[in-house]
Amino acid sequence: MHELGLSRSIAAIVEEHAQGRAIKRVRVAIGPLACVERRALDFCWDLVTAQSPLSGAVLEFVEADGDIFLVKDFEFKEAA
Repeated sequence: MHELGLSRSIAAIVEEHAQGRAIKRVRVAIGPLACVERRALDFCWDLVTAQSPLSGAVLEFVEADGDIFLVKDFEFKEAA
């Protein structure tokens, strides 16, 4: 299941750019030819982020063309 590796990579990318700030949402663009099972990716995301700084961050999917797979953007949580 390569979705586990993809989830780990997404988490690493977001954590690096977040620089310790809390993340609310991560959006990933996935095309129909990317060979990525969205349900499996969502399941793996929950496993990978369960006890990490990204715990509670929602993974959302955006439609894309062809074989595109990329981290589109992410949203920070509001500071209390």
